[in-house]
Amino acid sequence: MDSTLSRLLLSFGVSGHETNVRETIINELKGINCKIKEDKMGNLIVKIGEGAEKFMFCAHMDEIGLIASYIEDNGFIRVGNIGDFNANDVVHNFIKFENGVIGKIAATKDNPEIDDLFIDIGVKNREEALNKVQEGDVAAFFKNTIEIDNNIIGCGLDDRVGCYILIRLIKEIKETDKELYFVFSSQAELGGRGARAASFEIEPDYSIVVDLEESSDIIGGKGNIKIGEGPVLTVMDRSLIMHHEIKEKLENAAKNNNISIQYTASKRFTDGGTIHKEKCGVKTGVVSIPCRYNHSVSEMVSIEDIENTIKLLKGLM
Repeated sequence: MDSTLSRLLLSFGVSGHETNVRETIINELKGINCKIKEDKMGNLIVKIGEGAEKFMFCAHMDEIGLIASYIEDNGFIRVGNIGDFNANDVVHNFIKFENGVIGKIAATKDNPEIDDLFIDIGVKNREEALNKVQEGDVAAFFKNTIEIDNNIIGCGLDDRVGCYILIRLIKEIKETDKELYFVFSSQAELGGRGARAASFEIEPDYSIVVDLEESSDIIGGKGNIKIGEGPVLTVMDRSLIMHHEIKEKLENAAKNNNISIQYTASKRFTDGGTIHKEKCGVKTGVVSIPCRYNHSVSEMVSIEDIENTIKLLKGLM
C-alpha cells in the first residue's frame, strides 16, 4: 500500500476533530509549490495556478465515530454516533479515543440500535473511568488495514481515499491554465459543514467532490456498481443533481484517457449538496470510488479504481 495512504488511514479524524489529518496532509505537501490555508471551519485549502476558470476539488477529512455521552456508575461509557452507520457493523470491535484510551464496543441486546451501544475500557467504576475519559470525548474505530489481491480493506477509507487522490493530484500537476483549489473539508459526516464554508469563500465556477459510493457486487447487493470497474459518476443523490457541464467534462476525460466509468443514482448525501448552493450557485458533480461495506469497520476498495480516478481527474486540468 502507498505510504501516504497508510499515514492518512492511521490519522485520527472523527468529525470536528480533524487536526491530526490536517497535519498529515500538510507534511505530505512539504516542498510542493502551492498555497496552503486553514480556515475557521478547519478546512485545509490548497491553491495551485492562475486562470480565468476556478475549479474546486473536495474530499472530506473526517470519519465516522462515537462520542461519550454519559459514564455509568459502573464505569461503562454510553455513546452517541458521529455520522451514520449500522450499530450491528461496529459492535464487538475496538475503539480508540483521541487521547489514546482503547476500549471494546458492546451492546445491551442483540440487533442493537446506536442507543444500545456502550464502551468497556476495563475499569471498575465511574471515578476510574473519568480518569481516562470525559463526557464529550470522541473515539474512532480501531485502525487495521490490509491489502488483498489489489484491494484495500480497512476502516476510514471514506474518505481518506479521497484525500489521498487530492494529494496525488497536487503532487503530479505539472502545469495548468486554471485556478485550482483542493479542499480537504471538515465535518462532512455532520452535513457538509466545512465544504459549505469553503465554497462560500472560494466562489468556484466548477466543483467536483471525490467520495466513496456503496457497491452492489456482494451477495444480496442491489444496483449496478462494482469495485474494480472504474470510477462512478453520481448523476443524482439526495442533495444534488450533477451539473451537465461537469458530466460532459468527466465523460470526455474518460474517453480521452480510455477509462471505464460507471453511473449511479445514490441515496446518500455528499459535500456536493452544500457546495452547489453557495453564493449564486456552483456547477457541481460527484465522482466516487466504489466501496464494499461502506461506513463499516472494514470497508473495501480497489487500488485500480483509485488510480483510474486520479487519471480521470488529471484529464480535467
